[in-house]
Amino acid sequence: MRYGILTSKSVASLRLIFFYVLIASAAFAQNAKDSTDGRFHDDLLEHFIGQWNVSGTAHGKFFEHMNLEAEWIVNHQYFRMHMQGTEIVPWLGIPMEVFCFIGYNHSSNHYVVHEISVFGGDEPTEGFCHAYRTGNELKLVHKFLATADTAIVQRFTWQPASGSWRMASRMEILGKEGEPFLDLQAIPATLPSTKKKPSNKSGK
Repeated sequence: MRYGILTSKSVASLRLIFFYVLIASAAFAQNAKDSTDGRFHDDLLEHFIGQWNVSGTAHGKFFEHMNLEAEWIVNHQYFRMHMQGTEIVPWLGIPMEVFCFIGYNHSSNHYVVHEISVFGGDEPTEGFCHAYRTGNELKLVHKFLATADTAIVQRFTWQPASGSWRMASRMEILGKEGEPFLDLQAIPATLPSTKKKPSNKSGK
C-alpha cells in the first residue's frame, strides 16, 4: 500500500478526528473513574457534602427553616441527602421530610435515584427516577406511572460563584415544562459562634 503526502484537507480531517476523540475521552472520564474501584464517584455531588440551610417557595408559600445533610454511604455506592423542615406544611399538616439516595448505573450511563418522603409509597412516581448530568446541573426526571405524558423535572444546580445550590421542580406535560412549583436555595449551614465573652481581669 502506498502512502501519499498529507494534504491540508487531510490534516484538517485528522485534527477534527483528534478533537472528537478528546471530547469522547472527557465524557468518559467520569465513568472510567467511577468504575476503577467499583464505587461511585462524582465531582459534582462532592460539592453537596455537608450541612445546608434551605429556604424558598413551594406552591406559592415561602419556607425558610429547612435543614439538609448530605454524605456518601454504603461503601461509597450512594450519595444520601436528608432534608427536614421545621415549619408545618399547610397541605400536609406536618413538616416536610425526604431522604434521597443517588447512585449510578455504569452500564446505562445514568444516575438512579430513590426517594423516601412523608408522602409514602402512594405518590405518583413511587419514589424512583433516573437522573442525567450536564455540567453543574443534575436533572432528575420523575415519570408518573399512571400517565406516560406527565413527569416532574427537578434540577439540582451548583452555583460556584455563591457556593450554593438551587433546587427547582417543574411539571412536564407532553414534553413541555411549566413554571417552578418548588424553588429552593441551599447555602452552607453556619456553625454556632464559639467566641468567648471577654473576661473581667479587674475582678470587678
